[in-house]
Amino acid sequence: MAFVLTALAVMCVVLPAPAVNLEDINAVRRSGTPDRVAIEAPPASISADEVATFSAIIYDAVNNPVDGEVSWSSSNGSITDDGVFFPWSSGSVEIIAEHNGLRASYNLTVTPGVAIEVEITSLVLGVLESNVLLADIKDGRGNLLEDASGLVWDIDGDYIGHGSPVWVPEETGNRTLRVRLNQLQDEATVTVRAGQPHAFVFEEHLQVRAGSWTSLVPRLVDINGYEMPLNEAGPIAWYAENGTFNAAGAYLAINTGEWTVSATAGNITGSTVLQVIPGDAVASELMFAETSDAYRAGESYELVFERRDANGYIGFVSPSIASLSASSGGLSVDEEYRVFWNPSTVGMATLSGTDGTVVSSITVNVEHGRAVDLSIRTTPSHPSAGDQVVIELEAEDVKGNRWVVEGDLNMTMGDETKVTSEEAYTLVQATNVQSWRFDGSWFDNTSGVMFVADGAFDVRPGRLAFITLDGEGSQVPADGELDLNPSFFDAYGNELDDIALNWSIDGEDITLEMLLNGGRWVATSMGGHELRVNADGVFATVRLTVVAGQAHALQTDVGAEGLVVRAGQPQDLFIQVVDINGNVGPSSSVETDLNTSLGVLEASPTGIGYWQFTGKLVGTYDLVLNEAGAEHMLPLTVEAGPPVRLQASMSRQGLSEGDVVLLNAFGTDEYGNTLTIPRANTSVSCTAGEVGFVTNGTWEVDIANGGTDRSCTVRWNGLLAQTFFDVDEVLLGGAVGSTNTAMAMAAVLLALLLGVLLVLARKAAESEAEAWVDDEFDEDEDDDGLVVAVSQPTGSDDDTLLLERHGLTDASLKELAQAAAEVGVMQATPSTVQGQTGWYVDVSEELQYWEVTPEGEWIHHKEGYSSSSDS
Repeated sequence: MAFVLTALAVMCVVLPAPAVNLEDINAVRRSGTPDRVAIEAPPASISADEVATFSAIIYDAVNNPVDGEVSWSSSNGSITDDGVFFPWSSGSVEIIAEHNGLRASYNLTVTPGVAIEVEITSLVLGVLESNVLLADIKDGRGNLLEDASGLVWDIDGDYIGHGSPVWVPEETGNRTLRVRLNQLQDEATVTVRAGQPHAFVFEEHLQVRAGSWTSLVPRLVDINGYEMPLNEAGPIAWYAENGTFNAAGAYLAINTGEWTVSATAGNITGSTVLQVIPGDAVASELMFAETSDAYRAGESYELVFERRDANGYIGFVSPSIASLSASSGGLSVDEEYRVFWNPSTVGMATLSGTDGTVVSSITVNVEHGRAVDLSIRTTPSHPSAGDQVVIELEAEDVKGNRWVVEGDLNMTMGDETKVTSEEAYTLVQATNVQSWRFDGSWFDNTSGVMFVADGAFDVRPGRLAFITLDGEGSQVPADGELDLNPSFFDAYGNELDDIALNWSIDGEDITLEMLLNGGRWVATSMGGHELRVNADGVFATVRLTVVAGQAHALQTDVGAEGLVVRAGQPQDLFIQVVDINGNVGPSSSVETDLNTSLGVLEASPTGIGYWQFTGKLVGTYDLVLNEAGAEHMLPLTVEAGPPVRLQASMSRQGLSEGDVVLLNAFGTDEYGNTLTIPRANTSVSCTAGEVGFVTNGTWEVDIANGGTDRSCTVRWNGLLAQTFFDVDEVLLGGAVGSTNTAMAMAAVLLALLLGVLLVLARKAAESEAEAWVDDEFDEDEDDDGLVVAVSQPTGSDDDTLLLERHGLTDASLKELAQAAAEVGVMQATPSTVQGQTGWYVDVSEELQYWEVTPEGEWIHHKEGYSSSSDS
């Protein structure tokens, strides 16, 4: 409809004719000849999830709209006869409108709709290659969405990246790949395989038999060495340095020896060296690949079989290490599978081997190898004080064979007076525990190498000869322990390591107790004792005294009532420690965790064991005493100390003549604690009036004298306090109190006079009302048909009749009033429906008439009834 109105508006502007009515336009539209078809206001683009409605207008030659049927078609998707287009695929879609051969077209851009599916497309990946992970995002029409930035990838549960990340797998196999897009998800098993074929790889050290066909099957690998099926390389061409290949890739060896063969398929190549050996041995001899004049320990010698087969082929064959044995030394295989004998022990050695069914052996003499090291040997190797030590130079080969050589020995640490040098060795007479060091040198004529060596050894103590103990004459706490620290010495005075001892005290064996306690003796009984130890026939004795031990508990001279002190006045208390065995002694380092703002505990000058406590803040506390972990709790009461200041104040301000006020006074000690002032020994005087005692610290002042700078003075215990105040003068000299009191009494008298006049006037009005009620109480309907009643005095028969007319009694009236008070809403009488026009009772038990209009407005009619007889 909007389109038609717009078209009409355009026609009105274009046509120059004056006023043309609608019938004339329709007549032209019906009579014109179609000239062209135009698609009206097409959309620029839509998504594949949307539907678009197209409309077309048929024009004649002068651009007048003409009636006619338009047929619709589209290059993709579907369109109805009414021009409703349903898109399918994204891209450019041609919309065609036709009428009797006239044709109009429009290229509409269809974009993908909302994603409803995600599908992984990267299913085969290359190992150690940069693989881009891809997935198709499709809408409801199967169109692919290009924006993949929202994709989230993980492999086997491990996060990979967003969008289209690059993943480099490190090994082949199957992996679980998952991609997510908002609420969409796809999961697939991807295969990680080798990359592009790169080379042929043969097994190393291949051996083939002369005169026989052997199939060679190389491995096809990619550039990273990962294997793949051989058939992916295509046809293979073979080449042999010696021998021939057939079409199937089988190799025929002709001559024994080592020959190169290669395989080629396009740009893929690979080669290896084959060892052609004779067939099964009919004759074989074990020998060294190279002969030697001497076989030395530490050298390596290759072993081979010289084999001849039944066809007459002769050649050297490397034996398997399992087919050989050696009486000395070891066998080893190198990377080319050659077997070597490595002699180690000096002397005769026999090697045996089996080649098929043929057994052979060789025997050689093994000499020590070339010297690789020089060392200094001491005999004995761990000398003790009193030993004679022999020192020699000793050469060593790579296999550990050693032999004594003649060289030079020089002492660099030790006692030269105890050293004796001989031609091939040096003697040391060891007596003291000390370190020795020697330097040596030797020239090897065989290798032309000068070897140097240095050696050191420590002389250990000799046998036990003396035992010493600590603690001789010492005093040991009764609950303490003593480390006797035994020391051991040999006959030369050298100290030995710890030795197990037998212990006894006063003749009683305590070895087990000392072992369990790490050699520390625990005192149990006071007095003198003798401790004795022995080991290897050597004895030692120590004498000591046991005294009282450390604090286990505390006790004081304070009774059960606790410690009572006055603030600021130090008080002594005697504190003793009790050890674990009940021994008692004076304390020496007592502490307490009481806050210092409450009181302080200090050592007293009275003597050891005496402590002085000074209280500060009045109150009752627990005084916890502590020394070396022992605790004792005392009930502590801190009372106020001697007063140092008085303070006085009036109970209120704004005083006038005739007032009676309280004077409050109290004292404080040096720590601010408050003291109550008693009546005795206290004098109080005031310039404003008489003073009377009320209770300790409080006096009553009868204010009689007005004026400024009135004062009250309190004297107690040599201290004085004075407070100043002003007293207002009042009417009548304060005979009836303050001025405000006099004015209030005048107001009360005036109010009483007015009340009497009101009562008299009301009595006259009630007499007239009674006469009116007798005549007018009957029901009267007003113009709106409402029934109105006026109040009656409480207690009359008419009151009862009025309540009964509305279904009420005095009791029910009170119940409705109580309900109104609980819910805050007036309650309808039994004759009225709640919320409609009628009679209601409020919290004051007053019966009221309310009119409720159709608009919901409440109108109160003042006539009513009250149980309190108020009209």
